[in-house]
Amino acid sequence: MTRVLLHEMRRGEAGKVAVLSAVAGVWYLASADPASSDWIGWWNQASIKVQVFGVIVMGSLMSAAAAWSASRARRTRAALWADTTPRGGWQQALLLWAAAWLWSLVAYAVMTAVAFQRTASVSDVTEPVWSPLLLGAAMTGLQIAAGVTAGTLLPTRITAPVMGLLWYAMFVVFAFVPDLPLARLFPAIDEHLDTAYEPHTARLLVAAAWCAAAALALLAVPALVRREVLPPGPLAVVPAVVALVAGGALLSFRAPESHSFWAVPAGQPERPACVTEGRTTACLWPADRHLLPEAGAAVRTVDRALGPLTAFHRTFHAPGLTVPEGPDGTGSSGATGPGPGSAELPVNQPVLDRRAMTEAMLDASLPQPPYECEPHVMRETGGYPDTFLVQAVVHARAGFPAPYYGDQFAGAVERVQKAPAAARDAWLDAAARAIGACRPVPPLPR
Repeated sequence: MTRVLLHEMRRGEAGKVAVLSAVAGVWYLASADPASSDWIGWWNQASIKVQVFGVIVMGSLMSAAAAWSASRARRTRAALWADTTPRGGWQQALLLWAAAWLWSLVAYAVMTAVAFQRTASVSDVTEPVWSPLLLGAAMTGLQIAAGVTAGTLLPTRITAPVMGLLWYAMFVVFAFVPDLPLARLFPAIDEHLDTAYEPHTARLLVAAAWCAAAALALLAVPALVRREVLPPGPLAVVPAVVALVAGGALLSFRAPESHSFWAVPAGQPERPACVTEGRTTACLWPADRHLLPEAGAAVRTVDRALGPLTAFHRTFHAPGLTVPEGPDGTGSSGATGPGPGSAELPVNQPVLDRRAMTEAMLDASLPQPPYECEPHVMRETGGYPDTFLVQAVVHARAGFPAPYYGDQFAGAVERVQKAPAAARDAWLDAAARAIGACRPVPPLPR
């Protein structure tokens, strides 16, 4: 049996398609720029990136290759000879499936190694996430099983390309309708999981069990339909029952509203990665501690820019992270989300330069108006909201000029900047309190 499997792996089309998929996947992963990537540096995202490419691209191609290999005997008019083998129809299908799936696993492992190497070169932690990869391997096996089944029952030249296009089209539909229950049975998880979330391991493992069992059960279908080969024995009932149970569990699971079906919020760390300068503190998830140099530079700049101001946020935390108590007593120790004197610091990608981190921290320092508060337009700025002016002044104090909104707006910024230091600081504090209370800011200092 092993010799026949190796022979099929050598002469079959799946090996060539797997090599092509591996080359495309390695280029896709290796050519990504860390500065603009949403996954290089985050282990969750690295695994999901490989899984998505493996399922949508490689899985579709390998399904087509499996369909082509399965139809070979009838395309070459050797079906009668092939049916004389002592192996039953299920065993024949399993042989074709294993030959293609093993090749896909080799390509999958190469892509995983490249993705993990790129993430390890950025991240200061080593915490590979395996559950999405396991699901991707199982889902690829289901796609290949569908190709073998289709190629056996519909041995035409058009079956192979149709299978590849069918899988790809299905994933496109699921991308536009992600809440469709059927998408849980054919998962290609294309979600953004930053360090505030972690994969829902239990659901991913149930989905992997469904895909693997459904693949084995599907491979028994040609032997049940075709009379020329021996039918599968009672053992084929086992994967069918497992698939039924696991698939039913996936369809019955309910995720909390506004939560991802495949992810859960990460547990709060005992020691966040924090940096403090003066009265200003920024805290990140431990998995983002490679950003501490950028966060430290941003904290120093923001602390100098805000100086003696007291109405601005001085404690910053990554999304989903518990707010620690700041050095000046501000913050909401033990509470999740912004508290008095604290604000959420967006960390939307695993690599941020110092300028991006500083600008995000400066933006987060300004108190936000209450929900449903209408913006207050200032005549002195040329009709722009007062929050624009306060934000521009804070950026200018830090040496980061605000976007150009016209000469009148620039004149208002310059007027505040040229005011005496005491008057300027008093106006900024009063303006920040007014914005937080949904009131117009005071008149510009003279």
